[in-house]
Parts: sequence; structure tokens; C-alpha cells
Amino acid sequence: MATKKNGASPRSHSPVIEQLTRAELVQQIEDLREELRMSLAFSKIADSGANDAILQWRGRNRFLAEKIVPVRLKPIASESLFPEKGVHRIIDGDNLAVMTSLLMEFRGGPTRGIDVIYMDPPYNTGEDVFSFNDDYSLSKTEVKSLRRTVGRAESLVSLDDPTRHTKWINHMAPRLWAAKKLLKSTGIIIISIDEHELPRLWMLMEEIFGEKNRIATLVWERSRKNDAAYISEGHEYMLIWARNKADLDAKKGQMAATPEWSNVVGRWRKPKDGVDEILTAYMEAKELFGENLDSIQKAMNAFFVGLPAGHPAKKVRYKKVNERGMYTDDGDLNWPGGGGPRYDLLHPVTGKPCKIPTLGWVYQEEEMMRQVAEGRVAFKKDHTIVPRYIRYLDEMELEVRTSVLSRAGQRSVEVIEAVLGKGSFKNPKDHEILAELFNLVTWRNKDSIILDPYAGSGTTAHAVLAMNAEDGGNRRFVLIERGDLSPGVGISREKYTSEITAERVRRVITGKWADGKKHAKHKTGFHFFRAHEQITKSAIMASTRETLADIILQVVEDESNRIDCRMEGHRYLIGRTRLGYGIALIWQASKNGKYDQVLTLNILEALLDEADQANVSKPVHIYATGNTAPLSDDLYHFHQIPNSILARLGILDSEEDNPE
Repeated sequence: MATKKNGASPRSHSPVIEQLTRAELVQQIEDLREELRMSLAFSKIADSGANDAILQWRGRNRFLAEKIVPVRLKPIASESLFPEKGVHRIIDGDNLAVMTSLLMEFRGGPTRGIDVIYMDPPYNTGEDVFSFNDDYSLSKTEVKSLRRTVGRAESLVSLDDPTRHTKWINHMAPRLWAAKKLLKSTGIIIISIDEHELPRLWMLMEEIFGEKNRIATLVWERSRKNDAAYISEGHEYMLIWARNKADLDAKKGQMAATPEWSNVVGRWRKPKDGVDEILTAYMEAKELFGENLDSIQKAMNAFFVGLPAGHPAKKVRYKKVNERGMYTDDGDLNWPGGGGPRYDLLHPVTGKPCKIPTLGWVYQEEEMMRQVAEGRVAFKKDHTIVPRYIRYLDEMELEVRTSVLSRAGQRSVEVIEAVLGKGSFKNPKDHEILAELFNLVTWRNKDSIILDPYAGSGTTAHAVLAMNAEDGGNRRFVLIERGDLSPGVGISREKYTSEITAERVRRVITGKWADGKKHAKHKTGFHFFRAHEQITKSAIMASTRETLADIILQVVEDESNRIDCRMEGHRYLIGRTRLGYGIALIWQASKNGKYDQVLTLNILEALLDEADQANVSKPVHIYATGNTAPLSDDLYHFHQIPNSILARLGILDSEEDNPE
């Protein structure tokens, strides 16, 4: 946008909307449409309107009006681990502000966004500390004018607090909305909760995500409370919702056309319980005994005998060993429904035709001969007994996931104590259950992105690392944690994310657990970020060059953060996009702080020479407060500070700068 030679913009008093580029205007329209959909979803029922149920609470109007301002994410190299080896992220900061900031990179759509979001929010049991709006009896107009003076409170919410449900809803509603915007159109959200807030969470999910997008509610039976006065409630719930079930159904159809999922018509399926444990024991026995099948069989027999009563592996029929692996030879060779082909199949020892199954052979004769040649048919002691079919454990059929999970919570306690030491964390989740669910809802996609806004002890990261180790996947986790101020935690908020969340991930990656035993290492790493001050118009204009470069590289389209695109050692260039286009900032220190922040012809010529030397592509994206250089779409795109940045952040009308 050209300006007069004296640096004054001819549109300095025009509305900000008139100063947007076409791309920025399109993004604003999309955001406004999204906010309109939210407002419609949360609009009050008219007096003469529908008779459907709706969740009303004090603070609903504030939730509709409040704009969450993003924050700057600063990389902390000293807290990161092997950042050059992995793209995982751990972010220390308020999850609502951080999720809002992540929209710049992960805003959901058909081809971009988060695949799975797992939430383990405060259960509101009377022992939780969580943030909530401290004044929620406001109209939309009051919220807009007083947004800076009524902030968020944070305190212990007790069971006898008459407003505890309202506070919890005011905590959850904006976070669920941010989560929805982050999810890919085929994405899934999984939320753990117990009976204290299940009814309100369910209604929030129906309003924000839509009743038609509900997938299932799982019941996880974790323990038995023998001291219960009436009935032991040792379970909790996991609510599963889709961002858009219609898109998920379409993806199911696409998966049905793939070889891996065609036999189950693209439906979500999982390996039968106990299979992984058997395969692990088999691989250990094979490593120990080599090709000695008798010794491997004896080791596997001992494994099955040593399993505790009720272990799911005891129900698996694949208990025999041959050179191919673990197998069962009780497969049915009957033609389904009857009327199958009838022909002579000679017994390899007696040379006589084997007894034909009652319903006929399951294969035509040519295919049966191929199965015999591949060692798939188990002949019995003589021809008077019908042969059986051989199936191997590693190709075992899948099964549907039922809505009830039975797994003792003590297992997850033992894992966290082995990693971090005894008493390190209360009530951890089970990383193996999370891994199973993540694989289930993504069709075992090896490139899925999984976000956990309530990271806690880092269970989600442990699950993702285990999944990648199992199948060589490239899944990514993004964890957000700001610390736990609940009574008895024993660690300050400032240290919590580093010494609990990130420390568990460090130990799992390096194999250096607290128990001192030998554990597998993972060839990956993570970046650690810390959320800094909010991004506002005043903050932008008061920024140092380095700080403003951080903000621009965080918000620039097609880029994620400074790790990916930052360039050092240049006067104007601060980075390059993934497509190779340069990013430049005109923000030089001067006595009056004015003219050296404007793009002039001389600066443009020097900047373009710098771009050529740095081998970045044109047009270069140039950020400055004004522009007096000749316009040229082929050479550069001009982005005015601060309006362009504010527009990308969705905060066009920064309230602190409005005149009284």
C-alpha cells in the first residue's frame, strides 16, 4: 500500500478492514462465518420456538462475546530434547490461549488440522484448581467494553460451592470450541470425565459439536471400591465425538477400498485383546532359542501357564509354533451356507481321499491345491477326519471395540512410578489404552497429529511414542500444560511442565527410567515452548525487532514457528516460507522510531539484493508500518504493521486502543 513521501498513510484514519489484502479479507470472512455458526449454535430458544433441550448457564453471553487473544510461543532450547530428531512439541502455558495461537498453523479443514484431540480436564471433584471467568453475569455489550477489566479467576472449587458447575462450564466451553476449530474435518475428540460433570459435558458437546456427530461413550472400569457404602463406582467415561460425522463416513468409504481395511468394509476395528502380549513373548523366545521350534514351543507353553486368571491372552487360540510363527489349526474348511464343491483331497500319509466337510469344501479345487502347497491345510492323523485350516497370529482377524473397557488403574500407576518414581503423579491415564484408541479412530494412520491440551504427566506422548515404535510411524504429539495448583501436588507451576510432563517424555525417549531397568530408546525428540505475553496492537508496536520477528513467524501463512522458518544473520530477512518465499521485516532502531520502519525504494533495493544472496524466492513478504516504494506484485507483497498481523490473529478491533 503506497503512502506519501513523508510516511503518513493516506488511509491512516480509514477502517482497518479497508487496509486488508484479499487473502486477509477472505480469512476474516471465514472467521466471521464460523463465529456466526457458533452464535447460532448457542442462541437462546425463542419463546415460541423449539421444544428441544438446551444448556443455559451464567456466563453464556460472555462466552459468545469474548475474544481469546493468542500468545507468543517462545522456544526454550534448554528444555528441549534432540529437537533436530523430532517434530513433537511440549508447550508450557494456558491451554486456551495456546490453542488459539495454534489455529494459525492447525486450523481444521478437509486437508489440514489435528487428527485426534484427547482431553483429560478437571473432573470438578472438589479437589481441582482450574481457571474460569470471575464475572459471568455480563451482556455481550458489557463484555466488549469491559473485557480488559474482568479477567479470569483461578482457585480451588469445592463441592459445597453453589456455583461450581457454572465455573466448570465457563472453563470448558471456550476450550471445546477452540478444540473444534483445530480438528480436521474427519478429526476425533476424546474426553475423559467422571460422574461429577458428565451431564453438563454431554450437553456442551451436543451444542458445540452437534448431537449427530456423537460416536460413542466408553465406560472404563478402573477399580473396585470395597469401602463403598452402597455401590462401588470405580469407573469413568470417555466421550468420543467427530468434528463432522458425514466427512468421517466418507473417509470410511475410502478406507474400505484399501487392501488393509477392505475385509471390514472400512469400519474401525482393533486386534483382539492379548495378541500383543503373545507376539512379544514369541519374539523374545525366538530371539533366545533361534530356530529351535521345540524350545520356542516350551517357552510359549510356560508363558500361557504363567498368565494370571482372566488375562485376555488365555482366550486366544493361537498357541502352536512352527517356522512361520504362532498359529492355530482349527480353522473351518466348510463352505458358508452349504452347497460347496465336493472333490477328492488326498491325505498325504494314507493317500486316500479325506472326509469332506458337511457343507462342502470352502475353496474350489484349484484354490484348495494352492492352500495345501502353502502349508495352510492341517491334515489330521488319517483321512477319516476332516482337515482344518491354519491361521497365524500376526494376521489374526480384527474385532470391534466394545464400549466397556476393563483394565485396572493400578497398571498406569505402576508405569508412571517406574518412569518418574513413586508419588510423582496422582491418577495417571493408561498410555496403552490411549494408544489403542488413537490407532482405532485414525485407522492406524502413521502420520496422524494428536493434541493433548491437559497433558499432565505426558501419557499421550508416551502413547504416541509407543505407537511409532510398534509400526515405524511418524505420528506427532502436541502437549499443552501449565501446571497443577491442586492441593498436595508438591511442585510449583513454573517447574511443573518441565519436571513432570516433559521429564516423563525425556525419560521414555532416552530409556532412562527411574526404576533403573533397561528400557527401549526412541530415535526422536521434541521442541519445548513457553507461552509469553498476549499479542495486542500496543504489544506489537512496542516490540523489539526480535520479538516482532517471533510474532510474524508465528502468524505468517503456511508457517508454524521460528524453528521451521527462521533465518539469522540478515538485516531485513527474518525467514522463508515452506515454499521458499522470503519474509522480511523493516523494523530498525532510530531516534524517532518512524522513518526507519517504512519501506522505501532504497530499502527495497537493498532487501531484494539480500534476498538474491540468501537464495530466497520472490515475491518476498515484507512487513513494515508504511510503504513509499513502487508497487510490484512480482517482487514483493507488502504487509502493514500492525493491521496485517492483527487481521491474521482475528483481533481487528483491539479494545485497548479504542478511543474513550
